[in-house]
Amino acid sequence: MRFDYVQVDAFTDEPLYGNPAAVVFQADGLDGKTMQKIAREMNLSETVFILKPSSAEADYRARIFTPVSELPFAGHPTIAAAHALLEQTTSRADTRWLRQECGIGIVPIEVVETSAGTLLRMTQGVPQHRLAPLSRVSVAKMLGCAEADLADRPLEVVSTGVPWLIVELSRLAGISELVPDQMLIAQECKSVGAVGVTVFAERGDLSPVRIRLRTFAPGEGVAEDPVCGSGNGSVAAFLARHKHAGEVGGSYVAEQGIEIGRDGKVFASWRREGDIVVVQIGGQAVIVASGRLHL
Repeated sequence: MRFDYVQVDAFTDEPLYGNPAAVVFQADGLDGKTMQKIAREMNLSETVFILKPSSAEADYRARIFTPVSELPFAGHPTIAAAHALLEQTTSRADTRWLRQECGIGIVPIEVVETSAGTLLRMTQGVPQHRLAPLSRVSVAKMLGCAEADLADRPLEVVSTGVPWLIVELSRLAGISELVPDQMLIAQECKSVGAVGVTVFAERGDLSPVRIRLRTFAPGEGVAEDPVCGSGNGSVAAFLARHKHAGEVGGSYVAEQGIEIGRDGKVFASWRREGDIVVVQIGGQAVIVASGRLHL
């Protein structure tokens, strides 16, 4: 059996930056066990498999795997899959919306043409928040920073499709100074039901890029995720809850991957619809490789 695939760098318009994901087309003939083996073989933070949708409301179905396990949703593979499908056929040239079926349901992806290129903007799941029963001393030890570097806001596990331990730092420079204890991160995140930890800090200046992040998920076989779409979604939900609680909506630009040479840019926004916070995460993407699996 042969399956075509591409490697897509998501959250960037430059090859070899952002976050790479493998996208395997027409994968209906593969079972979950084989998909997991392929994801391990690809050795990227995520590999996404495109299948025929089971819902009439979806354009396609996606199954997303880390090297260790299947995820119900993930951000950068969603951007990568949408970009790969748009590039695959000219019949989608005028597409303005894609609807991806995955473990959390139907994820709408808006195709926005801008002067800088095509922006793909996904609507993530309804945010869920719960306090993380971890001490500040333990979290500082996990991240390899001083306890004083942790901001005063709560330590929470936040999910817009994938549960992340969200930690805010009090100063921007602290992000680059982190010396993460990968074993401890895997242990503590497992104890609180999170796939990993996403750390962020605000720039505090007038730069158009307001937030910088880093994401660590060693329990999923990902020491550091270059640019994490679901982690950014959780950060947007966290800020909407704890910093902008009285506001109808907001947006910002975030950067990630700087410390590991995979610079990427994320466009985050949220709005309130009654008691629900709607989180949208967008970015660009570029295909950097293509090939065929021989199985």
